[in-house]
Amino acid sequence: MESYFKVTDVNEAIYDTIEDSDKLQCLILDLSPDADLEKLFRPLDNRQTAALMLDKEKARLKNDGGHPSWLRLYAIRLEKGAFIVTGGAIKLTATMAEREHTLLELAKMEKVRNFLLDEGIVDKESFIDYQDSQ
Repeated sequence: MESYFKVTDVNEAIYDTIEDSDKLQCLILDLSPDADLEKLFRPLDNRQTAALMLDKEKARLKNDGGHPSWLRLYAIRLEKGAFIVTGGAIKLTATMAEREHTLLELAKMEKVRNFLLDEGIVDKESFIDYQDSQ
């Protein structure tokens, strides 16, 4: 934690995590139907510059002066403004491949993405059609 986030006090880290969790919960619960989720979610790969079909995305709180938040939500982007949340994690490393629990989140995203592709779900309309057929 210290090497990546520059936080040395465990109590401060616990407090920050609880505070970030509360903020993220409020943000999600307060979303209106016309909220711009594009401001919350970003491509999972920081180097990515264009949206891809059923893109893997992440969401985290904006930095408010302290260290960046280590809480993440993970989702698959159906289309602009439409996401399927697949999970979340506390990410304390530079890459998800460095820890088992974040590797599991990567696997979940891939499993959901493959399911969507197998079922022909590639946008919001096909997702709604799939739901209606079940």
